[in-house]
Amino acid sequence: MTTSQRRVTHLLSGWTVVAVICVGVFAVWAPDLDLPLGNSDDGRIFGRAGLQARNYWELGPVESRFGAVMDPYIRAEFEIPPRTDPPPASVTYAHHPPLRLFITIASIGVFGDNLPALRITDFLIGAATVALMAALLRVVGMSWGPTLLAVLVMSSTGFFYVFARHGISFSLLLALTATVAKLRQLERPPRWALAGAAALAAFTALHSWIAIASLGLLVPWLFIGTIQRRRQGENPGSTPPRSLGQLARLGWSPSLVAIFAGAVAGGLLTAAWLLNATDISELSERIAFRTGTDVSTAIEQRNFSFGEFLSRQWRFASHELMTSWWLRLLLLPALVAAFVDRRTRGPALVTLAVAASLTFVFQQGAWIHRLWNFPWLAPTVIGVAALADWVRRALKGPAAKLRWPLGLAAAVVPAITLAFVVTGPTRDFYLTDPADAGAVLERATATAPEVAEAELIWITSGLSTARWASYYLDLPVWSLDESKLDDVIASDLVLLRNDRIPEFVPEAAMANALAIGESYTLITAEELVE
Repeated sequence: MTTSQRRVTHLLSGWTVVAVICVGVFAVWAPDLDLPLGNSDDGRIFGRAGLQARNYWELGPVESRFGAVMDPYIRAEFEIPPRTDPPPASVTYAHHPPLRLFITIASIGVFGDNLPALRITDFLIGAATVALMAALLRVVGMSWGPTLLAVLVMSSTGFFYVFARHGISFSLLLALTATVAKLRQLERPPRWALAGAAALAAFTALHSWIAIASLGLLVPWLFIGTIQRRRQGENPGSTPPRSLGQLARLGWSPSLVAIFAGAVAGGLLTAAWLLNATDISELSERIAFRTGTDVSTAIEQRNFSFGEFLSRQWRFASHELMTSWWLRLLLLPALVAAFVDRRTRGPALVTLAVAASLTFVFQQGAWIHRLWNFPWLAPTVIGVAALADWVRRALKGPAAKLRWPLGLAAAVVPAITLAFVVTGPTRDFYLTDPADAGAVLERATATAPEVAEAELIWITSGLSTARWASYYLDLPVWSLDESKLDDVIASDLVLLRNDRIPEFVPEAAMANALAIGESYTLITAEELVE
């Protein structure tokens, strides 16, 4: 093979295509690095991280409780009256493992307190999820055609477009699953590989709750895989292990020790960070709350049935191309294919178990947050790869010539789907329309002197968890309805949704708005107290 031929082969290699897809995903997201934070999951998640990173650098590690403080935002569940000093617990949030926050703090420290610095690391981690999924599929033995088709399918979904950029995805879960799948194949991995596996296990335990949950499955999967590999290498007449001790010795390996030690170290660091900022009774209360079915609000008291829950989750999955109709049709066949294929059975079980746990164990959270359905994408994509590989292997003899044409035709479908996701209502509903709230606050901060005089900001119907408002205005936020008008003073700010203007807001207040957007308006409370 000539030098030029080698270069062409290298450029056309599977990993080159994976790299192109990763760069393409990031390029599609990049225009949103400075998208205003608004009334959405994007604003809620990045708003909290922005406040916590800001407090870390302003207060220092100890006073900020290593990034847990998000002052001036006050958590609504504490029901603190306006214009009173909040207790420290009400301006502290430490309900999730801290790795993502630590990375954001470092980014803000390097690049400054701005939106691109707040988002850039999460965008990069999200784009890298494509490569991590490809690595997992390749390690378990998938050929390049099914692997590339699977990551294209993943990248084309609204779920991935909207939520993978948040940095709380299943990226490290995939990375550790791929690592364990590789370690299952090795009797004596090099020391650097063991050190890397231990570090990755620690980072996984610091990353997210679903990643921590996966460790409880990956460790026994590695143990069982080690037993199976060693049994295959024994003489046919050898005696099988007859006691738990013999079974333990057969399954023990340096790889198992490395993964377990890293997981324990990361778990202890996560526990230390959580308990340094949050009382254990509060964490227990949040778990009980999330596993319940109470979704009562200030205007409605209700619980949901399991049938209502399933119907709502399906609506979430089918809304605005979060998953396309063709991918929903492939869901069950893909999962069946993943479990039938011995190569993908383990990764499919791990990812499906953590996704199902997040949805069905913590039903209250899944009822409220569409984001909680995002992890279902991982086992589905693994299943798509298994299904595509089954089709590839079924095309034998003369039919083998159809593999490339059919593969290219299949790749066109997710490419077209992604074009609709990026340019259609998915982007509008989940990103740009809610971002108008942040754009209104940005504009008011730059042009209206009344903002500097305000003590707090009120939000009305249709807005919730407005951490992003505190991020922009450096003010606490309270929800406003007619029963709280006596607490309002003239210098307060009020943020409204244009399609839900309360009856107690006079037309004169709207006429003298500080900033008006397509969907949101900021006013002073002066007209409300006269």
